[in-house]
Amino acid sequence: MDPTADKLAILELVAAYGDAVNRRDGAAWIRCWAEDAVWCIRDRRIEGSAAILQTWETAMAGYADVHFFSHLGRLSVTEDTASGRVYTQEFLRTTDGDRRTQIGEYDDLFARRGGSWVFTARSFRIRDTV
Repeated sequence: MDPTADKLAILELVAAYGDAVNRRDGAAWIRCWAEDAVWCIRDRRIEGSAAILQTWETAMAGYADVHFFSHLGRLSVTEDTASGRVYTQEFLRTTDGDRRTQIGEYDDLFARRGGSWVFTARSFRIRDTV
């Protein structure tokens, strides 16, 4: 195990997730998740990659534009698992034309699966909306 390589791989995972959001690429986005992952967003708990993807696609359909930016704030790696916090900033425009900026954070769990790092759990909180 190489801790530096693991941290870099997780940083690349966080970047791939954001890139997929900005490109609205559901296939690339869901590859960032484990099949048995859990996504907690607002007051919802979504289990399994199929349900997670369906929820994301439904949500994305309500936006004409999404510009998602994130950065890794904290990361702790222990062999094949890790935990971290990712801070986000989103510039959103709904299909109705409403605009808002949303600041948030994810508490994340990661795991190495099949040689690659994936999200096993993401819990999102909105910190501020403008």
